[in-house]
Amino acid sequence: MKKFTWLLTIAFVFVFAVSCGDSKKEETETPDSNDTDEISDADGNADTEPDEISDECKNFAEGLNENLIVGDLERSFYLRLPEKVDSLEKVPVIFLYHGYGDTAKNFEKLLSGSVNNETMPFILVTPESRGDVFGFSIPPKGLDWDMINLKDGSAEADMFDTILGCLEKRWNVDEKHIHVSGFSAGAITANSIGLQRPDKVASILSYSGAYFSDKASRDALGEIYGMKVGDFFSWPDFAEEHNKYPQVFVFGDEEADSWGMSGMFTIYFNKMGRLGANYLSENGHDAILCEHDKDHTVAGISTEAMIKFFADHPFGTEKSSYREEMPEALSKICHFFTEEDLEGLDNDEENNEEPTDGEPLKCEDFTEGLNRNLIVGEDSNKLLRDFILHLPQGIDSGKKFPVIFFYHPYTDGNVDAILTQTDSIISSLANDSDMPFILVLPKARTDKFSLGLPPTGLDWDITNLTDGSAEADMFDTILECLESKEIVDEEHIHLSGFSAGAITANSVALMKSEKIASVLTYSGAYLSNADNLDALGSIDIGSGTMVPIGSLIYWPDFEENHNKYTQMFVFGEAGVDTWSIHESVLDFTIDFNEMANNDGTYLSNKGHGAILCNHGGGHAPQASPDDIKALVKFFYDHPLGTYPSPYKESLPTELSSKNCVFKK
Repeated sequence: MKKFTWLLTIAFVFVFAVSCGDSKKEETETPDSNDTDEISDADGNADTEPDEISDECKNFAEGLNENLIVGDLERSFYLRLPEKVDSLEKVPVIFLYHGYGDTAKNFEKLLSGSVNNETMPFILVTPESRGDVFGFSIPPKGLDWDMINLKDGSAEADMFDTILGCLEKRWNVDEKHIHVSGFSAGAITANSIGLQRPDKVASILSYSGAYFSDKASRDALGEIYGMKVGDFFSWPDFAEEHNKYPQVFVFGDEEADSWGMSGMFTIYFNKMGRLGANYLSENGHDAILCEHDKDHTVAGISTEAMIKFFADHPFGTEKSSYREEMPEALSKICHFFTEEDLEGLDNDEENNEEPTDGEPLKCEDFTEGLNRNLIVGEDSNKLLRDFILHLPQGIDSGKKFPVIFFYHPYTDGNVDAILTQTDSIISSLANDSDMPFILVLPKARTDKFSLGLPPTGLDWDITNLTDGSAEADMFDTILECLESKEIVDEEHIHLSGFSAGAITANSVALMKSEKIASVLTYSGAYLSNADNLDALGSIDIGSGTMVPIGSLIYWPDFEENHNKYTQMFVFGEAGVDTWSIHESVLDFTIDFNEMANNDGTYLSNKGHGAILCNHGGGHAPQASPDDIKALVKFFYDHPLGTYPSPYKESLPTELSSKNCVFKK
């Protein structure tokens, strides 16, 4: 098993490495003339006379514009026009690029209501990415945009040219006021436009972006299996003589403003912002740094301040007027870049190093809220783990309380944000009137177990349970510490979680069934269930060699004589409650409706009680506060050793009204 996993690792890395060269330009699509309405002139020619307005330009209209032919691709964008645009003497233009996984329809809302701004009315262009062509995958092609290999230009620069060219023919575009902006992958795209079209761009304001023409920024991406992630990016540098546009770099808290594929790499945009500002400064640009205290989101700068920055920085502004006095709207969080902003950047910990801040956590130091650096496991399996702990009122009264462990879902890189979000949803229930309880929210070790190359878990240690798991060890360690304080009702130890966290809860229940009173999961799966493993499909490891994904996962089955707990499975609609990976070497979909029905049969056949609740929605818990309170009641009604379930003959009204059935 382990030998095969290493072979799979080598296959993954080989495909990842050899596919990242110059193949991107060959992966474009040719529109099918039978399926689309192409925007073209009457003769089908792309070139027109300077004074002519082609049909494609004439068709530009307020709102969604589709089927614009750029190179060999069909592109779409949203266009917003100020009032009386036809009579305005000069009209500025702002291009706005959305982040990875977002849409132009959603992101244009940032500025669409401001096109009639008194300071600077403008035309807003919000391009739609072509994630189906440039989406991040294995090998990486882009983060929804054509932004990995710019050796021969980019589809995004071509789209910028095409749209701007049409706007200039249709309206009186102010060529001194063409600005670009974006968030995350869209900010990186905006930067790539500035790099490739400095002769057009007056200024840039980016939220959490990066310049990958900057070696320091590429190096900051780290390595994966001996390969520098930055080497996958190929951007030219600025020409020696180019327009020195000013730029505002907006980013969040140092650790929180990040994005990445856990176990592979993480982009810290706080660091990228400072490195990017240094890079621009070295190339003669003015750079302003604005640091808000939030995570990876658009924040800190008002739209009014953003538009005013653009209005105050027309084309050719090499020395910003803001050097003399920063506007009040920016002064609280913004300053001009200096070399002092680079201090400490070379001493950051590597993403996969063990945390070293603070002493290892002892049982007597357990406290309300975040607890860090709990030592879990022994020898080579030793890990430092974090968790959130919530204690009910009266914890010092000598009374014993139930304990609920809740495991958060797959984080896609931002584990702190997911943990905080999960905490905010369920922490208030610790003082439930019928069953106040101790709540434990473990934090995944994404640097160790997250799905990557090779897949090792979905943020949790849940792939190979041959020798136990770090999650079962963490469960034991936390529970033993709580028990040592004589505050635990050992008849009421329960597990819950969502998605990958639900799978984790199942794995702990399987390995620690003698302690578990009952389990409630949202969209999870037992990977000891052969029906679930078969449903995962296969993986191509090269040359058409297909291997069942289930054969790469090992869970033991229940022991013959084990505690028969009752479990409630909450899930969504078939074909809707799903989680997918669509990569060149890994392509599969988990349908959690199917998994829950499989597991209802699986647990029932093992002697457990199983309740199936279909909320009819997508991949989300879909639970109101009243619903969650009913689920706490489920735990209350199912202490350790409850068999058969009191719900077997008749479900409570709170559940029977929610499309729940008892598996018989």
